[in-house]
Amino acid sequence: MANNYIIGRTERVRELKALLQQKQAVYLSAFFYAGKTVLLDQLAKALEGTVLRFDMGRDDWNRFQSQAQRTPDCTLLIDSLHRLDDATAQALSTLIANLGAGQRVVMAGRAQLPAHLHQLCATNVITLLDKDFVLFDEEEIVQLFLEYGTAIKPEDAAWLKQNTWGWPVPLHITAQRLQRDPSRDIREIRTEVVKELESLLIQDVVAAFPDAERVLLYNLSPFFSFTEEMARMVTGRADAPKLMREIAQKSYMLLDEKNGSYAFVPFVRNALFNEMKNSYTDDYIRNQYRRAALYHELQGDATEAVRIYMLLGDAEKIKELLIRDTQLRPSNGEYVDLKPAYDMLPREAILSSPELMKGMCMIESLRGHVAESDHWYDALRAYIDKTPATDANRRNAQEAVAYLDIALSHRGTGSILKTLVSTAKLGLFTDSNSWRGGFNVAGNSVSLMNGGKDFSRWNPHGRTLYRLFRAPVELALGRGGSGMADIAIGECLLESSLDGDYAEAWRMVSQGMSRAADDIEMHCAATGIQARIVMAQGDVAAGSDMLKNRLEALPAKTSPRLRQNLKCAWLTMELMQGRTADALAWLAAEAPDETKEFIILDRYRYMLKLRLYIITGNWVKTRLLINRLSDYFERYQRPYMRAQLYMLEALIDRRTGKATWKEKLTGALDLARRYKLVRVIADEGIAVLDMLTELKLREEAWAQGVLALTRTQAAACPGFMRSIAQRPTLSDREYQVYSLMISGMPNAKIAQLLNITVRAVKYHVTEIFRKMDVTSRSELMKKAYELGDLQ
Repeated sequence: MANNYIIGRTERVRELKALLQQKQAVYLSAFFYAGKTVLLDQLAKALEGTVLRFDMGRDDWNRFQSQAQRTPDCTLLIDSLHRLDDATAQALSTLIANLGAGQRVVMAGRAQLPAHLHQLCATNVITLLDKDFVLFDEEEIVQLFLEYGTAIKPEDAAWLKQNTWGWPVPLHITAQRLQRDPSRDIREIRTEVVKELESLLIQDVVAAFPDAERVLLYNLSPFFSFTEEMARMVTGRADAPKLMREIAQKSYMLLDEKNGSYAFVPFVRNALFNEMKNSYTDDYIRNQYRRAALYHELQGDATEAVRIYMLLGDAEKIKELLIRDTQLRPSNGEYVDLKPAYDMLPREAILSSPELMKGMCMIESLRGHVAESDHWYDALRAYIDKTPATDANRRNAQEAVAYLDIALSHRGTGSILKTLVSTAKLGLFTDSNSWRGGFNVAGNSVSLMNGGKDFSRWNPHGRTLYRLFRAPVELALGRGGSGMADIAIGECLLESSLDGDYAEAWRMVSQGMSRAADDIEMHCAATGIQARIVMAQGDVAAGSDMLKNRLEALPAKTSPRLRQNLKCAWLTMELMQGRTADALAWLAAEAPDETKEFIILDRYRYMLKLRLYIITGNWVKTRLLINRLSDYFERYQRPYMRAQLYMLEALIDRRTGKATWKEKLTGALDLARRYKLVRVIADEGIAVLDMLTELKLREEAWAQGVLALTRTQAAACPGFMRSIAQRPTLSDREYQVYSLMISGMPNAKIAQLLNITVRAVKYHVTEIFRKMDVTSRSELMKKAYELGDLQ
């Protein structure tokens, strides 16, 4: 590639120079062809004073060491540290440990920090920078293509970032080829380039590994991630963990994810697996998959085992595992993720198994397909009627129906208390292994009242129900019921308190947590309630920290939906503090797509998404999402979230100038009053305060108490749901260009100050005009006045 097309990494060089003012030694590790050498070249040109260069494995070490010792004020740039041998490693360690006061060193290599240098890192002599430091961000991708004379769309830059990791080499080659033929599709070019680089990786990098390590990499390449124990089982090598550690230490072929887990860089995995398919028989590769599936079976990870058996097309094994999963993990709330596996089974196979009919019934309910769910429930009933009493499967079917009578989300809570008490009293199934697994009462959420089902109807009678039914209800719910009643009554006390005294609520939730054993779902629900108590007391930051700490402490095997819903609770508290950056990043990268399949387990995520649509003024997208949510809340009898949705609809109507906001807010108040809910209104604070004031609430204790608590919440969180619709999101580079434009600088001066080309400036100006909805600099200046960016 032509040197004139290697873009200046100005900001990265500036960061390195700043770091060298604080530290004497820096080590930069990144995978092959990541631009480490180019970055060292640019750093060398930017540094003042003497710079000594050394390439490990090519240059003479003794000569370089002698030069370094004779030059007290210099910067040492040492490249290709992955070629370091033991003898030189010891000498390098000594050199760094004895650097003169005026000396600095920057090292780069494909490997992790060599073992000889660990002590220097531990004593804070060496600072580590990883691959993320050299990978291109979206702005640099745009700049790179501009240097090749091509302006690409922001969505193309984002796509390239995601699909190349911002890896410089494929980006450069893609830009070159697009320059030669601008009519080509950028995605097609990227696919072509990656295939070529995969071949280069195998020939240039993998071929240099010792035979044992190379074979190990091939044998693990069918999988994206694995533990040391899985590697032993799949490869049949007792020394697999040792080899994996050595590979991860000296290269970026494997990423050490700690706790004995490793993952491939996606590009590396694809290259290795494609080469494996060329070098090994299909039967050999299928055996690798079978060993991995067996490993996941032994670990109790049915979901991953089923996924692998789906790749193998082994319907019998899939059926066996799905039946076992419903028996061993009836409450995991993840049935819906196994839907593709159920789809692989013949209908007759499902109809022959009570466990599989139960699974289909749960799946369809969680997908919002009530009629289909009821169809499978009726099929179970019919199975019971035609199966002899002496057949063990008849009891399995009866147990499945009893389970569904409690668990089905769309059934609501109308008769559930009677069902729970009857189940506990008769003890028909509560002693079975499946039942002892318990129910996911929280429903992957941070609430019990608004958890797997909506229990708002219990709120006005909370203390009475607690006194009379705590024991039988907890017994009927199995393992998932331990501590549930205490936590639930604590949430009732939080939700219904009009005086802002939450001491008893905190005590009951804490008591329930102590009884909940190791049930991670129940502990997360309790933490969510406690965080809301702290927030209601005025310390929103502390509540947010509680949620974030719980999120970071979740075990690796935690349900993905529980993790996501806990994150949504944390992000909502961030919004309450007026912090939108993390939530908007979540919206761009992690939010579920309501235009595709609507999964009711994602309800918290949909509600956060709706809030973000509102604060960004995306009114068109709110309509479809509101329709989907409204239909779900009505059919599944969820008054709590219905009240929340009414308030958000009122906010939308208010901000878009529709008088119907009064009707929507009144609907929310009527629901809240009916179930004696206070916090569901008060938590919205500043977002609804002016509307509540304008409504002129009744002169009753409940309404006036709600208004007073809403005022308190508004004072604590003045930035909640504040519109950012008028200020479009600019990238860091766009904001720099924008700031200089409104200060009156021409494009040429901006290019000089930012050390980019005029062509790049023009590109950013076009994007700024588009995002700001203006067509000229004079219009941009007016917009800047409106936004308060100019006085």
